[in-house]
Amino acid sequence: MSVKNSSILLKVSLAFLFMYILSTIFFIYAYNQSKDKELRDFTRRGLLAVYSNNPEEIGQSVVEIKDYDTYKTVTSTGKTLLDKNLGFVQIRIIEYQNELFLLINRFGMSYLLKKNDNNIEIHKLISIGYVMFNIAFLLLYINIVKSFYHLKQLRNKIRLLKAGNFDIKIETDREDEIGFIAKEFNEAVRSLKRNEELRKWFLRNIAHELKTPITKGKIAIELLEDERGKENFERIFNRLEYLVNQLLLMEKVSSEKFTLNRECLSLKEVVEDSIELLLIPEKENVSVQIETPDNVYVDRTIFPIAIKNLLDNAIKFSEDNKAKLTYTDKTLYVKNRGEKPPIDINLLFEPFIKETSIKNKDGLGLGLYITKFILHAHGLRVDYNYVDGNNIFSINLESIRC
Repeated sequence: MSVKNSSILLKVSLAFLFMYILSTIFFIYAYNQSKDKELRDFTRRGLLAVYSNNPEEIGQSVVEIKDYDTYKTVTSTGKTLLDKNLGFVQIRIIEYQNELFLLINRFGMSYLLKKNDNNIEIHKLISIGYVMFNIAFLLLYINIVKSFYHLKQLRNKIRLLKAGNFDIKIETDREDEIGFIAKEFNEAVRSLKRNEELRKWFLRNIAHELKTPITKGKIAIELLEDERGKENFERIFNRLEYLVNQLLLMEKVSSEKFTLNRECLSLKEVVEDSIELLLIPEKENVSVQIETPDNVYVDRTIFPIAIKNLLDNAIKFSEDNKAKLTYTDKTLYVKNRGEKPPIDINLLFEPFIKETSIKNKDGLGLGLYITKFILHAHGLRVDYNYVDGNNIFSINLESIRC
């Protein structure tokens, strides 16, 4: 999992590291304190045993070693833990084969005492506790990290959902908050999938149902003798047919079965096809300036629609009913002179989001959405900027040049 400085996992890891350092310092301090106390108690009991000349009086907690060979081995090869001169008495604590011995020199006499306490020493208990604490601490950290794996999985699934993939599901048997979120996500995806299928069914059926009466209406108006009425009805039916075609196009490009039939075409030819798709009175209002005759690898039937929608949008919302298309530095620009859109720029390319002005009274709010979808299918993106009173839509065509 990739981690950024602001990620929750990094913060949790740093918190665990801080707690581990604090706990280690505490255990080391407790271990040293308990061991020092045990050594002091052993020394005190050994001195009392020597001064009383009867070690058994100390509760058999120390035993005097009287075997010379053992005495020599311990004092010569054992590890010295403490060597201290107390005036008339010199003491030396020795560790040999994980056992503690106390060597006392008093008035020229040497006594070697062995610790004979069968109880588990406190410092050893602290060592065991430290190991058990670290195991539990590590298991807790691993469990939390595994929880973040499900969050990563959820993030990846959300990306797929954003891309329009509804055949996704998070597999989990967790019963905690993360498991609850995963189950709620799966339920939300199922609901969205049902709604998307219903939307597609509605668009497909309503568009096809409207096609027949529109076609019959266009045939019927040919029988009219009133030329003015004939023109009005023809304009109405053309508009209805255009709107139906927009609905069918949106249903097509958003379909999972939608595939591109790409070929290498002249950009000028593609732009001319785009202008040809505009309504007749609007063609004269588009100025085209292409500096280099580049070729682009696009779908001949679909890609011109994306440019046509940008031109149609530019003309509709311009101050002078004109749009300008330029191509320079491998980037296509569609510009118009006019006010900045009053809607949120982040919603500009969303479906059914439209400006509620008289200029857009006949629009459905699908043009820019379809443009975005077509460009995305070609691996492109459209950017919007407002500069010096000009609305500017730009498309970098570098990746589809051929």
